[in-house]
Amino acid sequence: MAVGFKKDLIYRRLKEEILSGKYPPGSKFPREVEFAAELGVAFVTLRSALKQLEEDGLITRLRSRGTFVNDPRSARPLSREEKPKILLAMRGDQKTENITVNVFNRQLALGVFSQAAYHGMSADLKVFPPETTWEEEAVYARNNGYSAMILDRHSQKMLESIAFESLGFPVILVNREIEHVPSVVCNYVSAIRMAIQRLRELGHRNILLLDHGNDVALFQERQEAFLDELKRGGSRSPDSCLITMRNVEWKDFLSKITTSMRAHPEATAIIVQSFYMQQFSEYLANSGISVPSDLSVIQWGERAGCERTSPTPYSLLTEPRTECGQMAVNLIRRIFDGEECSNYHFKVNAELIMRNGCALPRTLRNSLAESIVS
Repeated sequence: MAVGFKKDLIYRRLKEEILSGKYPPGSKFPREVEFAAELGVAFVTLRSALKQLEEDGLITRLRSRGTFVNDPRSARPLSREEKPKILLAMRGDQKTENITVNVFNRQLALGVFSQAAYHGMSADLKVFPPETTWEEEAVYARNNGYSAMILDRHSQKMLESIAFESLGFPVILVNREIEHVPSVVCNYVSAIRMAIQRLRELGHRNILLLDHGNDVALFQERQEAFLDELKRGGSRSPDSCLITMRNVEWKDFLSKITTSMRAHPEATAIIVQSFYMQQFSEYLANSGISVPSDLSVIQWGERAGCERTSPTPYSLLTEPRTECGQMAVNLIRRIFDGEECSNYHFKVNAELIMRNGCALPRTLRNSLAESIVS
């Protein structure tokens, strides 16, 4: 008589009990921890058995809702084509957000696609127009056979209105945080502190931040960390060093940047959100300001033409988008395996690449030169 692994024995036992009617269609299995104890096996052994039953089509496992028995007469094994498919859903203008021109999105997609392949899953990317409702996104995912979603660029207001527990499939958030929804985000607080501390090591004391002006909690945390770091460094008016583009339209970006920068002639260094680098570079060119002779610049994030492979002189504070994508897929895999991940919120550290766009401030260079001469 052949003796199988415990997971195989539990699988066959539960399959027989489903087919015999002990667990009728629509019934719900006990919570997995309790069920494992009832069956006298380890939690991981039960999860392996449930995974096989799910692949046979005999049960359906719904995140945060439990495991339900299907009608054996209509159950059928999942084919290769029906293996888990992940939809990476972004929001924005297709012309600017597609991965051909948007390196920021391309890096996230690279992480998602590569890790999905590693786990034997497939993944697709779709950029939804800003006017698309969440209901339309969810219907698209269901109608096209997706069994999980990774959401990027969705507004905080929209996310807070979604009843995630009723969706029936896992959802992972990128650079957004909602209670009881797993997420992967860049550690903005540690990133901004790292950049400021590095600039201070070079001798900079008058540092600016040019950033978004929306209400996304993570962006606000970044700005609060910036102000706090300036206060710790002895700045008397840190609030004036924060330049936000709140309620500023695209056509007015250059004007806003020019006006704000001219109000800070004492500034020797600035951290610029990459979304505004085109207009910021125009300002530098129009004003005859050279980098780093007149101003040291750290670019936050990557855009087409301003990524780590580009010849621009700016230093780069890169968000770990590829790693975020990989971690998001790993979370989906863990959820498929039965792990409760709703309270998992991972923060990934950024990377600071110092280039010749940062140097000693001019005042310090001049004083050093004078001391050498004397």
